[in-house]
Amino acid sequence: MAYTGTPILELRGIGKEFFGNKVLTDVSFSLHSGEILGLVGENGAGKSTLMNILFGMEVIQQTGGYTGEMLIAGKPVKYQSSFDAIADGIGMVHQEFSLLPDFSVAENILLNREPHVHSFVAEVFGDRLDTIDRKSMVARAETAIGKLGVQIDSSTPVGSMPVGHKQFTEIARELSKDSIRILVLDEPTAVLTEQEASILLKAVKKLASEGIAIIFISHRLQEVVDVCDTVVVMRDGKIVHNEPAEGVSIEQIARWMVGRDVDQSKSHRSFDYDGTPV
Repeated sequence: MAYTGTPILELRGIGKEFFGNKVLTDVSFSLHSGEILGLVGENGAGKSTLMNILFGMEVIQQTGGYTGEMLIAGKPVKYQSSFDAIADGIGMVHQEFSLLPDFSVAENILLNREPHVHSFVAEVFGDRLDTIDRKSMVARAETAIGKLGVQIDSSTPVGSMPVGHKQFTEIARELSKDSIRILVLDEPTAVLTEQEASILLKAVKKLASEGIAIIFISHRLQEVVDVCDTVVVMRDGKIVHNEPAEGVSIEQIARWMVGRDVDQSKSHRSFDYDGTPV
């Protein structure tokens, strides 16, 4: 698909060093609204560092920042924290869960963003005495869950749910934010069953059709080929290929990732981070 207009995200010549060790070199690509970009590479290729820059993670600022330029909807930005990225409509679902096990699904999805009911007491003593509008909170949480096409009871304590449902809850939390326009999914299907992964991939396509730009990071190359519009391959901190996904084979992506031919006599539906078929 040929995209026109101003990209929602553009990276220009991004570079990053950690204590003299160069981990990113001249990384450049663009992402448009409604595009699904598959970001792949071996462990250590620089994907996580690049996403930390995009999401304004403090570790980037604490280690000297980065070089190059990042633009959101044509506007240069330099985030000082993840709060800046969130305010600009960027959501990220990390591999590690950040849910509170004793809270319900709805409470986790709207954590620190709960709708409130203003009361007379609050008018006298301040907004801290507002009460949570639980009906509205549940409705908003269930709307976000519904976007994923999965059945999850919003009143269920997160600690009692299977791991797959926890992953969907993490994603629903990002979708519940009204300003979301870029969504980063880091290995989103790694903990899902095959059926759950199929549901998620359908949801990813639907979200893109609604205009959300998605960066899809996965070592399951079949999923990358199936769901992504563009494939960006990183190796040794550089982008070695940036190709439309249509017509690209799993074997090609694996070869680009590791810089050599791989054993094509084995199934290449998924690759471990060192490029070994699994």
